[in-house]
Amino acid sequence: MVAELKSIDRQNLSSVVKENLKLYFTKSGLKAGDPVPTELELANRLNVSRTAVREALKSLEALGIIEVRPGIGRFLKPFNFDAILENLSYGIDMDRNDFADILDVRISLEGVFLERYTGHYSEAQIRQLRDILDAMRRLNADGGGETSMIQLHTLFHLSLYRDQGNALLLSLIKIFATVQRSLTLMNRYRTQDMTEFVNLHEALVNAIEEKNPAKVKQKLIEHFKEALAWSGAAEEPAQSSSTRMGIDLPSQGAGSI
Repeated sequence: MVAELKSIDRQNLSSVVKENLKLYFTKSGLKAGDPVPTELELANRLNVSRTAVREALKSLEALGIIEVRPGIGRFLKPFNFDAILENLSYGIDMDRNDFADILDVRISLEGVFLERYTGHYSEAQIRQLRDILDAMRRLNADGGGETSMIQLHTLFHLSLYRDQGNALLLSLIKIFATVQRSLTLMNRYRTQDMTEFVNLHEALVNAIEEKNPAKVKQKLIEHFKEALAWSGAAEEPAQSSSTRMGIDLPSQGAGSI
């Protein structure tokens, strides 16, 4: 049975149409990849103008709920974080407490997944991680910029989890990377020692290769140590991720988010 849409008044029309469309897509059983009904059909069901429907559809497109395929039509998109990533790219107004909260979430997530997956990395996966490390070393030796290093750093972390089958985690890694890039572009945070930064990542790979979960978790924390110190998290042991995870944070040095 096709879901019906309620007729609505003109008050807050655009917002109401958008919410009704989301409800309709859910109740009608539409799935990712399915075509969205035409503007005319939706307008008739809602008893509003096609213009109101068109504006609502544009809002849903901006939210990453639907996509437009030129010459074909509109289609529902799979669940994604595209809208969040796009908004983050315009800049982030956050204080150090916000930054510390982000680190808390990231370290907790990565710690769980790394500990779970340690011992299951293949030789090919470890080789790929070392190839990325080599690229990071070359970039550092050539005096490459931090933005390029952030890209390699993001690739490194995506490679850590790509074969674990959790698309949500990969999306969150991209969001964390966007935060780092935005803070860097605003000159609010920069890695102080790129050589040590790369070495800390190598130590993490070495621990993975040794198949030692406890050591892997320790090296993960160490590779975040500069960012933790910058955010102030390292100065508040009762609140920091490192303390909650039962790990002592080394003295301040290079690190990353």
